[in-house]
Amino acid sequence: MSLTVLVVEDDEILRSIVVEAVLLLGFRVLDCASADEALVILVNSSAVALVITDVCMPGSMDGLELAKVIWTRWPSLPVIITSGNRIMPDGLLPAHAMFLRKPWTLDVLHCAIRVYLHA
Repeated sequence: MSLTVLVVEDDEILRSIVVEAVLLLGFRVLDCASADEALVILVNSSAVALVITDVCMPGSMDGLELAKVIWTRWPSLPVIITSGNRIMPDGLLPAHAMFLRKPWTLDVLHCAIRVYLHA
């Protein structure tokens, strides 16, 4: 069974690019446009092996707040956080989390995914 990556991105075009990038590595993908939708998926699916989330999104929480919920409820689930509007100082994230500043290349995204999923 292939590992599943959850992509959380409100920009439809960027979300489709990230989904395709993950599929190129041979993983299954679930995707949604908000942190609220992501939480529903995470609660109802034990198959998610990695979450990739944007920071700025509509809804009751942003991607950083989503990551904090994940670290509390699913502490071993790795999270890749990405943003073009914010930066994350080193040392702020747990060991199983990574920040990618937009714009990133597909090579950078693939390398980040491989860190957690050993593809």
